[in-house]
Amino acid sequence: MKLVITDHLKQLEEKRTSIPEDVFDVTRFSLEELLSTFESMDTLIKKTDYEGCIKLSRSILENSVNLRYIYKEDTEKRAKNFKLKSVKELSRKFDSLEERTPEAKEMNDYFQELLKDYTPEKNIREKFKAVNSDATYIRSYRRLSEFIHPAYRPKKIDFNENRPYVLEMKRTVRSDTCIVALMALEVVCLKYDLDGGIVMVDEPGYIGKVFFATNPKKASEDVKDLKF
Repeated sequence: MKLVITDHLKQLEEKRTSIPEDVFDVTRFSLEELLSTFESMDTLIKKTDYEGCIKLSRSILENSVNLRYIYKEDTEKRAKNFKLKSVKELSRKFDSLEERTPEAKEMNDYFQELLKDYTPEKNIREKFKAVNSDATYIRSYRRLSEFIHPAYRPKKIDFNENRPYVLEMKRTVRSDTCIVALMALEVVCLKYDLDGGIVMVDEPGYIGKVFFATNPKKASEDVKDLKF
């Protein structure tokens, strides 16, 4: 996945002049976040630290669904709003200041001017629903969240055991996160006609090998051009 995302980042950069600034910024940010998380997961998998990977997997799901939600409709408006969310968080910090310098007040006034166009972001559950992935939220995201928030367990989970729950969580780490990330890459490729690529996911927990084209249209054209 690291090579795949790196290649798509390169393709995105090549199309930069044809992509609205806010959309480009948010897309690049999201893909760089995915790349960084997959790099961290790769390190943890080598150490067979599946519990650590699970905590990172939720981040991959969230970043991927955020991107799919932005690209579903009103892309430019949603991309701008996503950027303004960080401004909103900065504004909240200013609200908590007991004393404000003239410089701080000026900065906060600037933030408030920007936030005139901001609307509260939907929560992550609503975004999953919006991209027709509520089943993924229930089955995967909610389970992964159990490892993020402090929760008492009478016994630590042994990821060396071959119990159904353990096997499913391993599959989520190894492959489900890849599929979700590829779905996010697909919406970008289709929107801006990137070349994309074809990825094979060979997961023991799947019925067979999965071949995923991040730009199905391009992949179909490439197959037609092949001579047998």
